Amino acid sequence: MKVLLVILLLAVSAVGQTPLGGHLDEVRLDVAQPMITTVSAMRVRKAPQVTADEVQRLKLGTVVQIIARSSTQDTIGGKTDYWYRVNLPNGETGWLFGGLLVDYSARQRQQLLRQIIEAHLKSENTDFADRQEIYDLAASSIDDAKDVSTRAELELLKLLALANWAGAFPDNLRDKSPYREWRKTHDSEVIPNEFGGGYDLRSELLWKLESKYHTLAIADRIAWEAAQNPQPSDCEGDEVCHLFLLEGEIKYLSLHPNGAHATEAVKDLNETLTDEVIKEANDNGGDKYVVEQRTELRKTLAALRIALAKTSAPEKADLLKKLGRISR
Repeated sequence: MKVLLVILLLAVSAVGQTPLGGHLDEVRLDVAQPMITTVSAMRVRKAPQVTADEVQRLKLGTVVQIIARSSTQDTIGGKTDYWYRVNLPNGETGWLFGGLLVDYSARQRQQLLRQIIEAHLKSENTDFADRQEIYDLAASSIDDAKDVSTRAELELLKLLALANWAGAFPDNLRDKSPYREWRKTHDSEVIPNEFGGGYDLRSELLWKLESKYHTLAIADRIAWEAAQNPQPSDCEGDEVCHLFLLEGEIKYLSLHPNGAHATEAVKDLNETLTDEVIKEANDNGGDKYVVEQRTELRKTLAALRIALAKTSAPEKADLLKKLGRISR
């Protein structure tokens, strides 16, 4: 009986054994599976649980090799998935929550990176450091682009990522490192927003990109992003000022008169060309600054007439009627 008991104990012990660094509750994979991180500063844990010690953090878009998974799933932040054990660059292993990973394929790398970047650009709950990782990923992806269309899209995402990053700039730390260095590095690409805080991307960078890729389908989106790019302003109910803010949409119409956003642009301009704006355009006299603004307003409206001649968007007729009330 004692011999049988010893054999049973040895058998149970053998079943519970795992390779060095493994866990009793893990399922080993026959072949390592590549996956890619979809969050910034992703925590690598010593064990498959959120309370385990942190080993290190991985940057957004880091490719990892999965060698095992937990035997049961976990729910974190509304996502349910396994934990995965991965090989780390230092030769050790650690655990990542699968809800923050997606399958990776070298053939689909560019598509995956674009999807990850786009998703993060839509998120508003990211801080300055997180947005730097989005920008770094977009910037580093450009050189690997295999065709001109992909390169154009990644160059656009890089600029949008910079705009996103600039918007989170902490004004109260502007003279401290690393924010002081950031301002020096990107001074020619951004402009301070004295009214809303932070910085805004210079629209001319987007317009230059549109010109560079004007013959490609992506040019339509680039032009619209340029038209929608916010610039520092404090109109405070000044209707003429609001019209000036839509000069980008007029330029969009002139470049893409029947583009994907032509209808939206004409609608915006129709709503913004109010009776007050028309009255101001038709007035005479005033001090030097009033005359200068009126001259600029008439130039803007002349550009709008030219742009409208090329489009077939709805509300074009209504907008032309309003323009017809303005003396030339």
